[in-house]
Amino acid sequence: MTMKKILILGLLLLLPAVSLAANDGRIYTIKKGDTLWGISERFIKDPYYWPNLWSNNPSIPNPHLIYPGQQLKIYDGRIEIVGKQMPAEEPAVAPAKPVVEQPPAAEQQQNEPPPAPQEEIVIKTLGGAEGFVATDDLQQAGKIIDTTDNRIMMADGDTVFCEMGHLADVKPGDAFNLIEVGKEIQHPVTGEVLGNQVATLGSLIILSTNEQVATAKITSSYREIRRGALLIPFTPPALEVVLKQSQHQLDGFVIAAKEGKISLGQNDMIYIDLGKQDGLESGNLLYLTRTRKPSELIREQTNLKLPNVLLGSAVVLETKQRTASALVIKAVESIYLGDNVQTVTE
Repeated sequence: MTMKKILILGLLLLLPAVSLAANDGRIYTIKKGDTLWGISERFIKDPYYWPNLWSNNPSIPNPHLIYPGQQLKIYDGRIEIVGKQMPAEEPAVAPAKPVVEQPPAAEQQQNEPPPAPQEEIVIKTLGGAEGFVATDDLQQAGKIIDTTDNRIMMADGDTVFCEMGHLADVKPGDAFNLIEVGKEIQHPVTGEVLGNQVATLGSLIILSTNEQVATAKITSSYREIRRGALLIPFTPPALEVVLKQSQHQLDGFVIAAKEGKISLGQNDMIYIDLGKQDGLESGNLLYLTRTRKPSELIREQTNLKLPNVLLGSAVVLETKQRTASALVIKAVESIYLGDNVQTVTE
């Protein structure tokens, strides 16, 4: 059976495990439940120090997955990574006479303890990933074309008639979200239109179909629903996602944000230009960074490439063919459209 560890998006309690090292600062051994934020706040009274600790230590590729056994050296106002303690080397011994090992008896094999259960890290998502629809999905969307009378607006319980993108694939019981299309979303570098910002109006369920339309019943309404409202397949919101290591390093951009926000921070929903075709999966962790510009004093060095500014991290919630939604789980600076994203592969 798999054990699950819930990664709460707030701060976790810090367990004390500090020892004194002579003339060399204090040594702290990381315990289960520690976070870089909490460590920075506890020992140098500055919770915002953790990005420096994170970005300057390649032995911590993932700031949310520091592991028990890693050691920190704590100075006055500074923290450095020592690394995980390694066992002392065994003394060398003379080679013994080769012995042919016999397979263990069946009874001994049965008494061997089972392998330790693999531990999962689960992140709560704080809701659904709606708010952006890719161009391909919009082209296949259905549309409300009429209702049973001449009313202008529709609400819960009303019967409506819908044109469908692929009517042959629609069957009674299928559920759809009703959306209103907003502004186009363009790629920050290429200018390509990737999709549209959308607002969810409500939902409906299919009752029946004929050779031209589907008959449906509106099951919920959050805003005014009129003829022309689009239908996209309903996907139950993922309330939690299991962290999964990415198999490939992928680089992309933040292309949109839920509700059209401009300045983004922790717990905000973002949309990126990476998707299933790139190998991105739900649960992959992302770094959020921004290209660092050289100072005015060295502008003549046009080819100089400086390390990116670390902004925070996010976890992928839902992937489409060319795009994906992600939840910002840590932010130390405001995040904007056009900022960089990169998958964490370690």
